[in-house]
Amino acid sequence: MSNPITPVIIPEKSPDEGFCLAELLIEEGQRVRSGQRVAKLEGKAVWVELYASTSGYIIGLHAIAGQKVFTNQILCGIGEQPSVAAGETIPTLIPALSAIDPTALLLFGGGGHGKALIDLIRASGTYRMVGIIDDYLPIGSDVLGVPVIGGADQLRQWRAKGIGLAANAVGGIGNFSVRVKVFDLLAQSGFTCPALIHPSAVIERSAQLAGGIHVLPQAYVGSAAQIGFGSVLNAGVIVSHDCSLGKVVNLSPGATLAGNVHIEDYAQVGMGATVNLGLTIGARARLGNSCTVKADVPADGRVWAGTIWPLRPAPPSGAAHVS
Repeated sequence: MSNPITPVIIPEKSPDEGFCLAELLIEEGQRVRSGQRVAKLEGKAVWVELYASTSGYIIGLHAIAGQKVFTNQILCGIGEQPSVAAGETIPTLIPALSAIDPTALLLFGGGGHGKALIDLIRASGTYRMVGIIDDYLPIGSDVLGVPVIGGADQLRQWRAKGIGLAANAVGGIGNFSVRVKVFDLLAQSGFTCPALIHPSAVIERSAQLAGGIHVLPQAYVGSAAQIGFGSVLNAGVIVSHDCSLGKVVNLSPGATLAGNVHIEDYAQVGMGATVNLGLTIGARARLGNSCTVKADVPADGRVWAGTIWPLRPAPPSGAAHVS
């Protein structure tokens, strides 16, 4: 019996560097209806939703969240039956996926953030850690039982062995550019970075998460929140409803964002800092530990630890101070 297949194709608006498959909402054999959202793609300054153009069953899906996809590649097919009849031809799918082990993961960096990720990955049970890439640790040593397998010059060799996933385990606190350089190096070597989420974190279903993010224990991501590529939400972080985080934002342990807070690319928020409702934190801004933010912070702005922003002038001598 014939089983006509309709392909789900990556659109032509894909940027030259491709999209990250930020969210995959389907699985092999799943029944979908026409118009159902099946995936979300993230490019530079653009999000694209993919929808089923017809009703049927998902066939030939081998992609995983976090990988790169490019214009005119076929994500999967939609057939009238849940499997392909003998002799049927499946459309050409995203190339070389069969050569990638979807469970294997490299860690780039064996420092403090790397240790946190090792425990996170073990708790989640989703990936097996092949080893750690670190230019400053001797080959053959280990970090929490995960072996050090080489430096950055070994990345392409491991990619050629079928390892296509990597975690950027360089926290970059105080210097976001270090973390950005690692993402660039991994991308140039052919790796993609999946989202890593500790099982104790709470993520509301309406939240949107990009690839490469790390959500550590007891963090909360609220309704309709958007977390940009490569951002880190440390232990106990609260990101309330309708917040949006740009790329490579770092929220330190215990940071709290009220609803509808917008944090632009590369900003860093210190431990225990609080940001009030509806504010914008500009790109590359740094908020110190335990500060309280009550007004917008401009790009490259600095709020010192323990202070209230905006700073108030000292009261006249002898005058009562009212907070």
